[in-house]
Amino acid sequence: MKQKRIIIISILSLAVLAIVTTFALRNCGNGNEPGDAATARIDTIPYMMTRMQQVSRLNTAELKVHKIITHDDIMKLSGTVLGKELSVNIPAGKRKVAIPLYATIKASIDLTKLTADDFLRYGDKIEVLLPQPDVVITETHIDHEGIKQYVALTRSRFSDEELLSYERQGRAAIERDIPSMNITAVAKESAARQLIPIIQAMGFAEENITISFRNDGRNNTILRKTE
Repeated sequence: MKQKRIIIISILSLAVLAIVTTFALRNCGNGNEPGDAATARIDTIPYMMTRMQQVSRLNTAELKVHKIITHDDIMKLSGTVLGKELSVNIPAGKRKVAIPLYATIKASIDLTKLTADDFLRYGDKIEVLLPQPDVVITETHIDHEGIKQYVALTRSRFSDEELLSYERQGRAAIERDIPSMNITAVAKESAARQLIPIIQAMGFAEENITISFRNDGRNNTILRKTE
């Protein structure tokens, strides 16, 4: 009788062991199937793109500019004397103005322009290709209290229309100087600092993340390089 019990217990133990082993092998197999891994890789990119597009426009840099606009306005006497053209400055008709102009320049990246083609994955490494930063002057204003004028007794002060014209000229001068202000490089570095943590949160190691920029005729800069 004892021998039968031992045999029955042994059979039951083997059956339980077989069930547990089969279940464990099935789970391990499911976790390593190429199809599931491929699906995970495919699903990561659309989710990442959606997260970034939700940001819409990534503000990456802001620059405050102070410029003094100067203008000399000299009254001249012109005419013809003995058949010769004559132009003479009139000292009593001179006036000058110095206008403090303040401008705000902002750089941003339009993340709504991202497409699936801008996300390149190589195993555990990923590269994100961003649009080039947009750099614009968002605001200019004159410090009216800081305006300095020298106006001769024979002349009238500068009018509001004239001051507005000089402001526009100053704004145009600032726009021409933007390429030398290095704000684009700062904007790209800032974009990398803001986006890399988002990508890290999705399971990528920082050293495996590359942030680069589309080559649209401007600089195509790589911010973080993978080996």
